[in-house]
Amino acid sequence: LGVGLVLLGGTLVVEGGAPSTSDALFQLVLGVFATSLGFAVWLALRPGDVVRLAFTLIGVDLVLVSALVYLTGGAQSGFTFLYGTVALAASVVVGPRPTLVVAGLAPILYVSVALGVAGGLLPAPTQTRIVVLAPSDAEFSLALLRNIVGLLLVGGLAAVLSDRLHQTTGALVRATESAVVNARLTEDIVRSLGAGLVTTNLDEIVQTINEAGARMLARDDAALVGRPLDALFRDVASTPESRSEGTAQRGDGTSFPIGYSRTPLVSHDGQVRGSLLLFQDLTELTTLRDKAERAERLAVLGQLAAGLAHEIRNPLGAISGSVELVRDAEALGGEDKHLLETVLGEVSRVNELVSAMLELGRPSAPERRRVDLADVAREVVELARRQPTTGSVKLVLDVEPALATVDPAQVRQVLWNLVKNAIQFSTKDGEVRVTVRATGDRVVLEVTDHGRGIDPADVTHVFDPFFTKRKHGVGLGLAIAKQIVEAHGGSIAVTSEAGTTRFVISLAATEPAQLEA
Repeated sequence: LGVGLVLLGGTLVVEGGAPSTSDALFQLVLGVFATSLGFAVWLALRPGDVVRLAFTLIGVDLVLVSALVYLTGGAQSGFTFLYGTVALAASVVVGPRPTLVVAGLAPILYVSVALGVAGGLLPAPTQTRIVVLAPSDAEFSLALLRNIVGLLLVGGLAAVLSDRLHQTTGALVRATESAVVNARLTEDIVRSLGAGLVTTNLDEIVQTINEAGARMLARDDAALVGRPLDALFRDVASTPESRSEGTAQRGDGTSFPIGYSRTPLVSHDGQVRGSLLLFQDLTELTTLRDKAERAERLAVLGQLAAGLAHEIRNPLGAISGSVELVRDAEALGGEDKHLLETVLGEVSRVNELVSAMLELGRPSAPERRRVDLADVAREVVELARRQPTTGSVKLVLDVEPALATVDPAQVRQVLWNLVKNAIQFSTKDGEVRVTVRATGDRVVLEVTDHGRGIDPADVTHVFDPFFTKRKHGVGLGLAIAKQIVEAHGGSIAVTSEAGTTRFVISLAATEPAQLEA
């Protein structure tokens, strides 16, 4: 196209006007534009046929260059160099072997046109204004030699260039493919990590975070990039080569424990670009650790209780019997008898404490059978209504059939402890609601009161042994309840807000089909 434009423009400038449409050179230029348009349409309609298009285009270019050489003087044409241009184009587009073919065809076509014009085998162009002078034999031979050597030299160099280009391209393609494979492998590894992976710059600003890390933090990774590291993690050392435990902040403001390792982020040239933080959620591990510590404390308590029970109960029995004998003596006054009644009450309370310690330290295995927990709840509520300590507190029962395979006596004890606590912490004329419902494969028992609530700092300790806010409380009731529920494979939790406290027990349900079986 460029050559066609130069020829057409040059013709207009030299002749000072529009060329005649019958001029052969003008027709050749039109042929260049027509074939270019045809190849463009071909490429648009059949983009997958680009290889055959390239070979065809090079062949047409050779024909057009030969026609131009024919019209401009044959052996002495000034456009012989265009053969070299076609060879160079072939070296870039189709490869070294086709370039050698083009380099061999170019001088053959040139010699054929030159000899054809000189020997009269090709008619002299008549419909062109270009005047071609007949060369002498020496000039003709020199022109042939000069152009043949030039074409062979350009063709050879084009073939060498094409070979090196293809070798370089092949190496580049292989390197690119290898880099892509390695990059994808790295992405797959980072994506498959179960731990969170964060990279930062030297200013402690988050640069990248993997999907697992963003999922743990309950945020979108795009919202995390660019934020300071200390806004997402607390108690994380700023020094490299550190390994410890800290706390991470979720998007909803809650936090969770993490274990992390931090190392410098080093570039390929050995420069420290930032740091790399690998972290894991330790919530489950912390829970298991707390359970293990609690189990260890209970084991120690069990050993202590077993050792002290015998030593304490025997003296308690003797004290209780002696006090009762003294109390029944006729010589005692009313005040003395009242003091002895107080002593007996305290002895009874100590005896209950020893029994609770034994039960907590050496729990009995559940004797399971299939029962309807709604019936258990009714029995507990009915018993609580008859207690004088219930007073004006209103007990509300909201139950539905809920089958479970449990130890009914132990579940009754758990429910009784929860109801008794709810009554004790309820306000006058308050309400305690006991709910039992079946939800899928679980049975849920709830005890709700509207008393003064639990202090937020105490919520996490209500199930700890000996933790109590009552003056005469032992602090073992809820600990025993939690132990019984967990022995049944269930869970117990407490929430308290705005004067409402709710204990929720979740146990595995028993399907009716299992009952029939």
